[in-house]
Amino acid sequence: MEDNQPILTASQSVMYSGPLPTSGEFAGYDKALPGAAERLLSMAEKEAEHRHESEDKVIKIGSRGQIFGFSVAILAIVAVFVSLFLNQPLGAIAPTIVALSGLAAVFVGKKHPR
Repeated sequence: MEDNQPILTASQSVMYSGPLPTSGEFAGYDKALPGAAERLLSMAEKEAEHRHESEDKVIKIGSRGQIFGFSVAILAIVAVFVSLFLNQPLGAIAPTIVALSGLAAVFVGKKHPR
């Protein structure tokens, strides 16, 4: 008995992105294991808090680097003017090179993806 009837199949694919599952799956976790939904929510909150702390540290470190770079540039400029004031034009070359290479490093240096 051969039927040449076509066989129909259906498939469904569901995707989501984020720290928590969909609301239906969330309820299913809690039904399968009472308290699981609360644990998942707590885990997502802790992860978000950790991420914020890490980003704050990166921002603080970046600020320190900017302050240090600004200080070095100001000191180099002051050294140039002091050397020129003391009639030592050759003594102004080194701080000028330091200041210009620092500026060049900012514009030519490797950019970090954010």
